[in-house]
Amino acid sequence: MLERVDPYGDLILTSEEMPQFLAELDYLAGLAETAGEHDVLANVARLAAICREDAVLELHLVGD
Repeated sequence: MLERVDPYGDLILTSEEMPQFLAELDYLAGLAETAGEHDVLANVARLAAICREDAVLELHLVGD
């Protein structure tokens, strides 16, 4: 899932994609080295978990 992220483009993920996305975020959290990195990943995971629970929600990742 994360391989689809483009830092310069936008990506919209549906609630159906959240289980895989959350698993990949969990893996990344294990690689995070700073408190800031952990905080960002935890906040994205929190939003993804909310999205996973409601089929009408989407997670929008907006590039630069």
